[in-house]
Amino acid sequence: MTNLKYLVPNSCTALSLVLGLASVALSASGRFEDAAWLILWGVLLDKLDGGFARMLDASSEFGAEMDSFADFVVFGIAPSALAFFSLTDGVVDPGEGVIAGACAAYALAVGIRLARFNVSEPEGSKWVFFGVPTTLVGGILGSGWLTAQAYDFMDTFNACLPVALVVFGGLMVSNVRIPKFSLRWSKPVNAFQIVNMGLVYILVPLKLYPEYLLFLGSFYLLFGLTWGALYADAAQAEEQSAT
Repeated sequence: MTNLKYLVPNSCTALSLVLGLASVALSASGRFEDAAWLILWGVLLDKLDGGFARMLDASSEFGAEMDSFADFVVFGIAPSALAFFSLTDGVVDPGEGVIAGACAAYALAVGIRLARFNVSEPEGSKWVFFGVPTTLVGGILGSGWLTAQAYDFMDTFNACLPVALVVFGGLMVSNVRIPKFSLRWSKPVNAFQIVNMGLVYILVPLKLYPEYLLFLGSFYLLFGLTWGALYADAAQAEEQSAT
């Protein structure tokens, strides 16, 4: 019976991996909207498996390795496939090699980031992310594609997408610091987190308002990068002195 508790978070991880593979298949068949929504489903499941693992005290090395495999598929391969197939229709001529290269660089960056933190985590990683997390980037890319489609600026989005893939790849493997939001902040920030987390778990299954999901992801990224640049050193020093 004790081992059954591991089934809950690991099932979420397994489902996330399967949905990531499905997203790749949908992109290959030209169903880009469905592929993008499945990436966002992966974001929800990534949060659920970690939450269930902590709630049930069901963390394990197996679960951690499975989570990395799932993250690589959902937030590495699936966004790359979405970008590649939507930009090239699956055919790469000499002029479109840059697109393939950008997609490959992005997927490679995701793999490097996940492998890096499987080996060791820097001091202070309990409170901050070192490098932009793959979940956040995958969510921004998926919701960004859906928003561009909904508001008819796909041409502009497509023109910027290869550059965005390379930039996001660099941010993921960098040492920029972004705070991990948890219920340790002020009451207004905690309320903001809880309300928006609830909204996300409603909007994604209903396939509604991808622009709001893009806003949340972009806001967190910009706020996190700004906070990391201005306050991360002071916060880390305060935590070290407290321990």
